[in-house]
Formats: sequence, C-alpha cells, structure tokens
Amino acid sequence: MSDNQEFMKPSPLQAFTPMVALIVLIAVLTIGLAADIHISLFFAVIVAALVTMFWMGHKWSVVQDGMLKGINFALDAVIILSIVGILIGSWIEGGVVPTVIYYGLQIITPPMFLVVTAIICALVSVFTGSSWTSLATVGLAMFGIGEGLGIPGVMTVGAIVSGAYFGDKMSPLSDTTVVASGAGGVNIYDHIKHMMWVSVPGFLVAIVLFAILGMQYAGAELDHGRIAEITGAISDTFNVGPAMLIPMLVVLAMIIMKIPPIPALSIGILLGLFWALVFQGADFAATLASMNYGYVMDSGVELVDDLFTTGGLQGMMWTISLILIALAFGGIVEHTRMMEVMLQSLLNIATTNRSLNVVTHITTLILIMTVNSHYLTHVLICRSYKHAFETRGLHAKNATRISEAWGTLPSSLIFWGPCGAFVYGLYGVWPLAYAPYAFYILATMVISLIFGLVQFSVAPYEEPEHEGR
Repeated sequence: MSDNQEFMKPSPLQAFTPMVALIVLIAVLTIGLAADIHISLFFAVIVAALVTMFWMGHKWSVVQDGMLKGINFALDAVIILSIVGILIGSWIEGGVVPTVIYYGLQIITPPMFLVVTAIICALVSVFTGSSWTSLATVGLAMFGIGEGLGIPGVMTVGAIVSGAYFGDKMSPLSDTTVVASGAGGVNIYDHIKHMMWVSVPGFLVAIVLFAILGMQYAGAELDHGRIAEITGAISDTFNVGPAMLIPMLVVLAMIIMKIPPIPALSIGILLGLFWALVFQGADFAATLASMNYGYVMDSGVELVDDLFTTGGLQGMMWTISLILIALAFGGIVEHTRMMEVMLQSLLNIATTNRSLNVVTHITTLILIMTVNSHYLTHVLICRSYKHAFETRGLHAKNATRISEAWGTLPSSLIFWGPCGAFVYGLYGVWPLAYAPYAFYILATMVISLIFGLVQFSVAPYEEPEHEGR
C-alpha cells in the first residue's frame, strides 16, 4: 500500500471521523440493538467512503482500491478459514475429533484441565508457529473435553486462546513475529528474547490463575455417569481407536516440518475423508456434505449432538464475511492516509520516553481495532515508531514488542476482527464472554504497559551493525 503518497493528507478531523463512527455504530447497533456486527461495520465502511469522496475530494476508484487492497491483506486468512471449516467436518466424520475427546475424558481430571489445556496449546503453537492451527486442532479437541468434564466453555476458550497466543509469540516460525521484527529491522531472536520479559511472566500469571480456577473442581465429585453417557454416545456413533489420531498427528508433524498451513491442512482434509470412508464406513456423499455444510450428529444426547454438529465450509461464511467487511474499512482508512495522520497526531504528544511508550501502546490498540490486520498493524507501528524510539536513544525492539503485546494479543478479543471472529466461528463463544478468562493476554498487556510507565526492561539503542535479520 505504498502508492498513496501522492494523496494529500487529510486533516485530523477527517482522519478520526471514520474511526469515531465505527465505535459509535458498534456501541449503538451491535451492543445496544443486538444487530450483527457485520451491519455496524458495513455502515462504518459507508462513512469512510463518504468522507473520502465528499470531504476529502477523492474519486470512487480510490475508495474501491483501498477496499480491495485491505481485503488482499487477509486473503490467506480467508483461505485458511475455508479449509479449517472443511477440515473440521471431515475430521468429525472420520472419527478424529471424537476419538481425542473420548480418550481425553478418561485421562484428564477437572482440577488440572485448564492448566493442561493452556500448556498443550502453547506447545503446539511454538512448534507450528501458528495460533490458528493450535486453535483449530488441539484447541477444538480440548474444548470438547472441557464440555464433557463440565468446565464452562468461556474458561476453556480463555485457556485455549492464552496457550495458543503465548506459543505463537515465542515461535520464530510465527508469521506475525516475523513481520513485526522485520518491519522494525530487529533480529527475530532479539525480538523474541525481548518479548519474553513480558510474555513469560504473563503466561506464569495465567497458569497460576487457571490452577486456582481448577481448584474449585477438586472437591467436586466427578460425574462419572455423565462422562459415561458422553463416551457411550461417541463409541456408539464412531469407531474409536488410536488409529483415528493419525490424521491429526500427520498434520501437526507436517507443520512442524515447516510445510505451509494451507497444503498441510488440505492433506488433513483428504486423510479425514479417507478415514471416514474406510474406518467409519461413512457414505461418500454424506461425507462431502459434512465437509461443505458441517457434520450433523443425532445421538439423542444433547451435549454430544451440540458438540459435534459443527464445521463445514458454509459454517465459516459468517466469519469470512465479517473479515471481508472489516478489512474493507481498514483498507479505506489506510489507503487514504487517514491512519497515517492518526498515528502522527498521537505521536506528536509523545514528549518523553515514558509518554512515547504509552502512546505506542495506545496507537497499536487503535490500529488493530481499526484496520483489523496483524500485518498492516505491525508494518505501520514498527516502521513509524522505529525512528521515534531510536532518536530517544531506545532500541527499535521496544516498538516491536509493544506492537505484538497490544496488537497481536488483543486481536483475539476484538469481536469484529478476523481473530475474534475465527475463535467465535470455532467454538461459538462470544469474545467478550471469554475475554475475562484470557489471562495470558490480559496479564501480558498490563505488564507491557507497566514496564513502559516505570521504564523497566526498556532496551537502549544499539549500533546498526548489531541489528538486522
């Protein structure tokens, strides 16, 4: 999006108007009137387009270019979402997910469930470099186990998201980690080491809090009858056995071997289809229908039916349409230089090292809430604030760490953004509901801001020869 420099910069009032409109529309329509977030975002796109054409004097082609370029930033995410929907349908039909849940209910105890969930999701994200892969594979399985153990879904999703995003931040394979460090001109391992100062304490806080939450289930008598009913419904519907886990293990192995997620997940779909036909004796046409519309279970056990009636390409369309509209809005405000003016206006008030840290935190959050793109957020923040930090004798990795802590992490809590919508699409749990239990994300954001305020772990500037990737 570098072909917009010939455009005249908008005034601060013009630049901030679409964002203020977005906030007001969400508050009035979505929160106040319970309208779908899509409608609020659609009207925000209209406001941004009207400001661009009738206030800033641009042609419609500028609005259209902005929307298309904004959407282009997340086409890979849209493809992954589509594949994940198909994958879930085939893995349920093939007995993969049911088998994980069946065994998990017999092995994991309620008191340790949330801690185990966070750690498992963290490990998968570290090795795969992808929070979304963790969310859509082991995360989905852990959610089902939690339902069977009687753990509230909001707590389970909080643990899943906490682990998935911690592992993602600690992995040099993560695309957001690579983009943030690259945009700031920081060695990726220096960037990860600097993030550890806020991420590791944040994850330890999360583990302690999840352990405390789990203690309330320690004295409770495990409902063996309920678990037997669930596992019985699973075994009556699916052939359960260790061989059913092979598709999941193959996909995780491929991603650990750095095979890109799209081909790896696609192979997982084919394995799920094969397992459904060979091991489950499923009808070919019915399996294809599950991949498109989602699996439908009718065991007579309501919890099991609700848990496994999910997935499919069409089941992801709600999420995909939300992402496209949100990124159309973000594309307009970035392409017309509104975002550039907003960032500069906020940067002008940073007169000290402390205020620079605070402003960077705030603008990062504003950016991820507005443009809804990790890549664009990291590029704009890390490039824009790199020199601001260096001119004050501070290292650019301070900016890249803030960009991750207040850009990548809270994205899973923003219900109109791609990540929050993705989580909702997987688990059916509203981001505002699981946000209080996303302990790692909340703790890391607070620690990062406190460090900036007290000027702790703020790295000094180093000579250029020590930087680079």
